[in-house]
Amino acid sequence: MRTVFLILVALAVAAVTGLGSAYYMTMGEPPFGQARVGPWQAWPEIGSAAVDPYARAVVAREGALPLGAGEGLAFHAVEDSEGRAFDSACTYAVRGGVPVSRAWTLTVFDDAGDMPSNATGRNGFTSHEILRTPDGAIDIALARDVQPGNWLMLPGQGGFRLILRLYGTSVSAMTGVIEDGGLLRIDRLACP
Repeated sequence: MRTVFLILVALAVAAVTGLGSAYYMTMGEPPFGQARVGPWQAWPEIGSAAVDPYARAVVAREGALPLGAGEGLAFHAVEDSEGRAFDSACTYAVRGGVPVSRAWTLTVFDDAGDMPSNATGRNGFTSHEILRTPDGAIDIALARDVQPGNWLMLPGQGGFRLILRLYGTSVSAMTGVIEDGGLLRIDRLACP
């Protein structure tokens, strides 16, 4: 009887440990294969056949549909260029250039990964509608209050995330060969 009890305890410990570790490794962002450029992070292999099993499990768990390797690349940011976590009470400036691509989008999401509803009805910009500076650079304000020029309203409270999707980008961008400074800079301008 004692042997049966010990076997059941061992099986329970193994099940809890196995399921717990699988849950831990698949919550949040994929744990492996990350490429980082300043505050931006991407997983170049996530839309390819070479995706690792953990990233595949994260995608399946989220119910996401990642861009295929030949379609483009998505960069995520949850902090500014100084490494400070985003706070929707603050005001930010997203400035600079974007690697060569057919098109791009920049979208604001709340902490839960949803597009927040707001009075403007706009959560992002595309490369075809953005107003550029005289030198061709991008300058977008992120704030709760109305800002001049390109402005995106931040969620009412908490943090947020930015996703920059590059469509039809070059192979060098797909393999992570984007040098630091090659993507948009995110500067925190003011915080209450």
